[in-house]
Amino acid sequence: MTAVAIALLETNLHQGFNSIECEEAQRQMTQISHNITNELDRLSQINSDWANWDEMYDYLRHPTREFTDRQINAQAMKTVGLKFATILNKQNEIIFSDSANMTSGDSEDPINFIETINRIKQRIEQSDNRSSTNCGLDTSPIGPILVCWQTIHRTDHSGQFNGTLIVGQMLEGVVMNRIHAQSGIAFEIEPITLSDEPARLLYTALDPNTVKFDPNQAALLTAQLRNIVGQAIYSVRLHYSTSVSQRGDAIIWKVIWALLLVTALNGLMLLFGVHYLVIRRLRQLDKELIQIWRNGRWSDRLPLQKNRDELHHLARSINRMLALIRKQFIGLESLAHTDALTQIANRRAFDQRLALEVQQHQRTQSPLTLILIDVDYFKRYNDYYGHPAGDEVLVTIAAILTQVANRPADLAARIGGEEFAIILPNTNLEGAQHVAENIGARLAEYQLRHADSPVADVITLSIGVTQAINRDDPSALIQRADKATYKAKESGRNKVCVLYEI
Repeated sequence: MTAVAIALLETNLHQGFNSIECEEAQRQMTQISHNITNELDRLSQINSDWANWDEMYDYLRHPTREFTDRQINAQAMKTVGLKFATILNKQNEIIFSDSANMTSGDSEDPINFIETINRIKQRIEQSDNRSSTNCGLDTSPIGPILVCWQTIHRTDHSGQFNGTLIVGQMLEGVVMNRIHAQSGIAFEIEPITLSDEPARLLYTALDPNTVKFDPNQAALLTAQLRNIVGQAIYSVRLHYSTSVSQRGDAIIWKVIWALLLVTALNGLMLLFGVHYLVIRRLRQLDKELIQIWRNGRWSDRLPLQKNRDELHHLARSINRMLALIRKQFIGLESLAHTDALTQIANRRAFDQRLALEVQQHQRTQSPLTLILIDVDYFKRYNDYYGHPAGDEVLVTIAAILTQVANRPADLAARIGGEEFAIILPNTNLEGAQHVAENIGARLAEYQLRHADSPVADVITLSIGVTQAINRDDPSALIQRADKATYKAKESGRNKVCVLYEI
């Protein structure tokens, strides 16, 4: 009986602890993949902003050195974190290519990225849908690089495409620091030798089919990163923690020795003591861990016994791991609900919050107001000053919104390119109008120049304000606020328009 108990204890508990560590390692690898994809999404947004630009479109028709020196020089690339930018005409011929020194902002020879550009040209020639945006990972003589390419159109997408814009960003330095900071996970990226394995084009740089535990090295999970033509070029190496297994093994061996000693003295007392003092508590720990995992309630914790024995320390170690999982889960939730440029809530967060606030309004009849904000003639501003300057304006406006809508229940969000919104619970129309006017007044203090605006020589806003009524659903409330914004534009812009119940 003692031998059977020892075998069951060692086998089942060791496998259980190892399974927890392996599942956590696989979750961390998935998070690394999500973080790399987030960086590609951020690069894709920059690529899209620059490619859908009237001046870029006109430059391809009549290439001039003045445009590239003024709008897409090395300093402009450094400002938005780009390592290189290349422009192809319709025939896939290079008409401009430059690289930026990310420290000094000086121009560098883009020769290091010629092979990457050639592989992208190969993808373009093989693609059935040239107008789509594509992103991926590639290798270069100076390290791994994230790349995106998109056809060049006018700002309003009218007419046919006029060429292709390629941008790249090194997967090192600031980008890697941001990935490490967001995930809290330590990992390495190492180059691998190209093999005869067939290429596989993926929607993500990290190939999920290659995630595996290294049989030759303990506590090591690896996966392959593929380049833009589907070849495996880098290996992600994740050294995961084995503290739970180590602590569990130490407990198991202590229990084994205790069993052997007590069995020699009194077998019956041994069985009773082991069951009451160890097995019962371990089963309870296992049961509670399974419950936490199934419910996904990472904020729950295992109860700690008053006696500070090894099971107490094991429970504390597991609680620390649960706290880390919860922190990383919250970080992923925050990334999914935050606008990458302005760092305020995005459209997804806005839609979810508005639905909750409308339900609360219908239950309690408490006032609920919505403000929609549109930047006047913002496309003209981008065409005149360039997209980097336009990004700075959006960041400034977002900062003003968070200063004005500063109550815990208020929510400021960027819901479109130059569109913002503010949800104001427990606020009537008079209070919301005061908030809207305060936004316009604070923006006026910045005196952001707009030489191409028919309204004023500075950036101005058209703001619509409305209040929820009992029969409203979220879409009806948004439509009414949008109608108020349209009226503000129709009456000359740079105004606040309040729309009452219809």
